Amino acid sequence: MNEEKPLSELILKMMDSYQLSDKLIQTRVRNEWETIMGKTIARNTGKISIYQRTLFLEILSAPLKNDLYYHEKIVVEKVNQFAGNSVIDKIKIK
Repeated sequence: MNEEKPLSELILKMMDSYQLSDKLIQTRVRNEWETIMGKTIARNTGKISIYQRTLFLEILSAPLKNDLYYHEKIVVEKVNQFAGNSVIDKIKIK
């Protein structure tokens, strides 16, 4: 007997099976970076990528880069909170 399941659950299972959920999260973080971190940080951020639970950031301002090193835990918490689960453990800043 087939059990009915919500469409959203089936879509999530399909995304996991095709390993697309990580790419979706990365795209959402990139698109909503200003919402997550604010205008000043977004304006001074170049490339953003996530690989193996690490957030890679290209920061264009040296003082901001230094400040983000000291506030790494806050950045990790904000991104994970935005994603709805734990998607990153650390950040690397260039």
